[in-house]
Amino acid sequence: MALLVPALIGNNTRLNSSGGTELRGNNLNERYTSASGASVQASATPHALTGTPTAVVNSTDIEAEWIRIHVHGMSNTATNTNGLLNIYFGAAGSEVLVIDSLAVGWAPTADAVGLPNTYWFPMRIPRGTRISAELRALIASDLVRVSVEYGASNGLHWVGSGVETLGEDTANSRGTSITPATTGSGWTTIGTTGRRYRYIQVSCLGNNDTTAAATWLNWYLGTGSAILGHGGFMLSRIDSIEAHSFRDNGRWVDIPSGTSLQLNVYSSAAPSGLIYAMIHGVY
Repeated sequence: MALLVPALIGNNTRLNSSGGTELRGNNLNERYTSASGASVQASATPHALTGTPTAVVNSTDIEAEWIRIHVHGMSNTATNTNGLLNIYFGAAGSEVLVIDSLAVGWAPTADAVGLPNTYWFPMRIPRGTRISAELRALIASDLVRVSVEYGASNGLHWVGSGVETLGEDTANSRGTSITPATTGSGWTTIGTTGRRYRYIQVSCLGNNDTTAAATWLNWYLGTGSAILGHGGFMLSRIDSIEAHSFRDNGRWVDIPSGTSLQLNVYSSAAPSGLIYAMIHGVY
């Protein structure tokens, strides 16, 4: 059984703006520009990791119980920019992987749509933690900008210790392929849980068709070709510049270990390419 860990009281938020420099305050708003966040470069070998994660936050200065990750700057007009981002905790040379394979290809450029791809996870982060990131990408030596928020919220909620990813295809820097449709994609199996999840987040790469039109997508989480009632649905959008972003965070769930999880995707228009999706479960 998972433990109910008390969250920290308060509304302290920290946000790095570039390469480990932190902004501090409550209800902090950040304007994303071409200079925001740490620049993380992929290996010169497509789909490989460099083996040397890049520091995003040098040392957290509070006991935190959530992390929010913003990625942007990897979108390139009429170019396929598949990429997966790993997040690590720990000192340089002894980093521990805590979140793997967040979809960051086709992430919006700051000037184009003004918003990053954003992922939020309820995770305990001890004070003094170094947070770093590593990118694998289709394009050799591709770049992405990464900003991280971490903090403590007012009230109590469950806090996890790690994240398990289902459906990643690291050999191609993407997830499991799904073809959205206005009547639904049908159920696509993403993977089987190896842990008991209390929170899930979907991530995906945008339409692989470089002429994609702007499209809204509704994502349904299920098992056995039926919707999981507590999974709800998540809303995301593909923009006409071939960028992809989610418009909300994940969902609180209680999914046992050994559950086969599926996704069904409804589209506001009929996109002509594939979506590559993954599920991230906090345990």
